[in-house]
Amino acid sequence: MILNRNRHLFAGIALFAFGVSLGYLIDLPTPNVESAGTAPVISQEENYLDSANYVPVDDTAPDESPEPGLNLIQVTVKRGQGMMDILVKSGADRKDAYKAIKALSQHYNMKKLQIGQTLYAAYDADSRLSGLNMQKDFDHMIRVSRTDDNFNAALEDLPSIKITRHVEGVISDSLFQSAYREGLPNRVIVDMIRIFSFDVDFQREIRKGDSFEILYERKMSEDGRRVEEGNILFAKLTLRGKPISLYRYKPAKALFADYFHANGQSAKKALMRTPIEGARLSSYYGKRKHPVLGYTRMHKGLDFAAPTGTPIMAAGDGIVERASRYGSYGNYVRIRHNGTYKTAYAHLSKYGRGIKAGKRVKQGQIIGYVGATGRVTARHLHYEVLVNGKQVNPLRLKIPTGITLKGKDKKKFVTLAADVDQHINALKHNILLTWNQKVALNDTGKNEKSLFLQSY
Repeated sequence: MILNRNRHLFAGIALFAFGVSLGYLIDLPTPNVESAGTAPVISQEENYLDSANYVPVDDTAPDESPEPGLNLIQVTVKRGQGMMDILVKSGADRKDAYKAIKALSQHYNMKKLQIGQTLYAAYDADSRLSGLNMQKDFDHMIRVSRTDDNFNAALEDLPSIKITRHVEGVISDSLFQSAYREGLPNRVIVDMIRIFSFDVDFQREIRKGDSFEILYERKMSEDGRRVEEGNILFAKLTLRGKPISLYRYKPAKALFADYFHANGQSAKKALMRTPIEGARLSSYYGKRKHPVLGYTRMHKGLDFAAPTGTPIMAAGDGIVERASRYGSYGNYVRIRHNGTYKTAYAHLSKYGRGIKAGKRVKQGQIIGYVGATGRVTARHLHYEVLVNGKQVNPLRLKIPTGITLKGKDKKKFVTLAADVDQHINALKHNILLTWNQKVALNDTGKNEKSLFLQSY
């Protein structure tokens, strides 16, 4: 049934592409272009996706059709349950459950089992556990099958389609709220804020009337029922008329892709401008009247007011020197980034997962959460930057920049960035063009199909 539905779906897409091509051959008028600040310009690729009856990946699993004679039971992980509890409660013999879990563990770390996660248990006519199906991630399904008294597990690839989505809008209050109203998913908004966090102080530099633009990937299953947001390929913030454009690109010798300005300069710097998003800068570096002690003293950092539990990120790569209670600082984390720079984070409600002395962290990794521990009057993050062991004003710090592309890398990047610009311009005019996934700066996986149509 799914196969037939997919055939009809792709046949419809092919027919649509032919119609568009014919329209250009007879020189149909160009449709009006929507201006920035109106509803987001949606490409034909996005129209196809939005017309599908899909739900987020976490809410559903691929269709499971049991073999004849098997009874398929969907089970959901609940608080306090382990896999053994789940299977035994669904009707499995404890020995069979143990063997099935052992096989499943070859492809999945059982410690990562999440509350609300679903899997399917198959039982034969004698009510014996016959197999398990569990989705490992968006692209993979683990299938455990029974052979006599043993269980074997196999990792099955799930086909998917990768498309792009373009959105732009005007900021009327905060970037997060404005982007959300234009239809951007939370995860994409957070990623966009993160990649601009090296260049933009979101507490002070965002103004009403500024604008944003973004092109990002969205992956979906062939049946259209599961969706996963992908990488941001391009993003632009225009602040007081000055644009800041970033392109995703993976340098030849780099392990991971990064974001670069149009001139080939990496957006990444040694330290982020601010280690917390959506917070208000409530107290600056310098002398002030202490809110608890009542007398004037030096305030050697910045305070960011935010709700309890707001995530705090590592300002840069480094090693945790301390993660413990530290006098009036309360719950405290200090990170050594190199021989010169350190950062400190105080008054945390709790620490990030696995954060302890000696732990290596990456820039942007959550190292704790806002709280009100130590000598404070309200919940906030106290943030310090230390240069050669001395606290300095983070707002006046000249942060070392990242790499600059040169030679063949620079030439390739400039070409790809121009192709991205051309593609975005085409989407704004509702023109369907051939779009090579290499332009998207990300190779398409062997089980992914690109949905980009061509007009002749």
